Amino acid sequence: MKPCPEHSESRAADFKKPGPADAPAWRRIISFWLVTRVGLSLWALFCSASLPHSQLEKQVAVWPPSAPFGAWLTRVFLEPWNRWDVEHFLKIAERGYRAEDGTSSFHPLYPLLGKLAGLLTGGNELLGLFIVSNICTILFLISLERLAAFDLPKRAAQRTSFYFLMLPSAFILFAPYTESLFLLCSTLCLISAREDRWFLAGVTGGLAVLTRQQGIFLLLPLVCEFLQSSGGIRQFAKVGWASWRKALNLLLIPSALLAWLIFRAVALSDVSVDWQKPQSLIYGLLISQSANAVVPNQSFVPPWQALLIAIKSFNTTNAIDLLGGSFYALVLGLGARRLWRMRVSYLLYAVVVTIVSFSYSTGTPWAYMGLPKHCLLAIPLVFLLAEWGARQSVHLIVSVAGALWLLVLTAFYTFHLSWLP
Repeated sequence: MKPCPEHSESRAADFKKPGPADAPAWRRIISFWLVTRVGLSLWALFCSASLPHSQLEKQVAVWPPSAPFGAWLTRVFLEPWNRWDVEHFLKIAERGYRAEDGTSSFHPLYPLLGKLAGLLTGGNELLGLFIVSNICTILFLISLERLAAFDLPKRAAQRTSFYFLMLPSAFILFAPYTESLFLLCSTLCLISAREDRWFLAGVTGGLAVLTRQQGIFLLLPLVCEFLQSSGGIRQFAKVGWASWRKALNLLLIPSALLAWLIFRAVALSDVSVDWQKPQSLIYGLLISQSANAVVPNQSFVPPWQALLIAIKSFNTTNAIDLLGGSFYALVLGLGARRLWRMRVSYLLYAVVVTIVSFSYSTGTPWAYMGLPKHCLLAIPLVFLLAEWGARQSVHLIVSVAGALWLLVLTAFYTFHLSWLP
C-alpha cells in the first residue's frame, strides 16, 4: 500500500504524545456507539421475533407491552442477546464455578464485574453483564483512538473507532461477551507501555489475562516496548536496579495467569498437563480440561492443519469463519511492512494473535468456531485500515462490507443457527 495522503501532515503532530480524550471526542464516539447500539438492538429484536429461541422469547410477545412489565423489558432489550456463551457467564455470575459444567474454561473478571453490576440493578446478572460490556465498549473506543494517536495523523486516528466496529464479528462488542472488557484492558496496557508507565501496564495486562486467555500474549509487545525504551538489550543489561525494578512489573501479567491456574487447580481440580505431549501444555494451561463440556473437540494444531480440517468439513459455519478470518489475514499480509515501520511490537502482537487464532481448531463439523471473533483481538490491524481509509474507495468498501457483517452476523447470532461465535 502507498502512504496515505494524510502523512503529508507534520511528523511533529503525528508523533506528539496524545492526551486524554476531549469533550468533542467523547460526544462523537458516544453518538456513534449509540446509533450502532440502537440499530443493532432493533435488528436483533426483529430477528428474535421472527425466530424466537428461549422460552421467554416464545412466551412473551414483542408488542404490545405486557405484564409483568419487567419480563417484557427483559424479553425486548436483553433476551435477544442471551445466546451461546452468555449462558456460562450467567452461571458463573449467579452461582460461581463448577468443575463439571465447563465454566472453568472462562476467566473470572467479566462475570465478576457482571455480578457486581447486577447487584446494583436489583440482582439482574444478565443486565449487569450487558452494562459492563457496553460501558467497556465506549471506553475501549475512546482508548483506541488515543493509542492510535501515538502513530497516526489526527484524522486517521479518529477513524479507528469507526473502522473497528466495521470489522468482522465486531457486533460482539454489543453482546454480553468478554471481548469489550478484554480490548479495553489490552488497549490501556499498550497505552501505558507507550507512556513508560510499567506498573500500570502490568496491572492492565494482568486484568486482560483475567478476562481472556489471549491476555498472556500482551507480554510480547510489552517486552518489545520495554527494550526499545531502554535502548535495546545491551543497554538494558548495563543499567541499574531501577530499570530492573520497572521490568519486574511485566511479571504481573504471567502472575495473573498463575493465580487463575492455582485457583482452578485447588478449587476445581481442573489443571492437567501431559508432559509427553507439548500440545497439552498449551491447551491444559490456557484453556481447561473441562472445556470439552462446552465444545467437545478443541485442540491447538499447526494453522495449516486446522485450515485443512475446516476445508474438508466445509459448511456454512466454516465458510463464515474462513471468510471473516481471511479478511484479517489479508490485512495483516498487506500491511505487515507498514506495521513494522509503525511499531515492531504491533506487528509482533498482530502476528501472534492471528496465528494462534488460526491454530485453534474445534474439529468437525465446526472447525473454526468463532475465528473472526478471535482475530478481532489483533488490535493494531485496525490502524492499517484507518490509514488506508483516507482513500474514498477503501472507505466505501470497508463501510459497506462492515455494515453487512454487522447485520448478517448479528442475525446468525440471534437466530442461534449456522454460525457459532
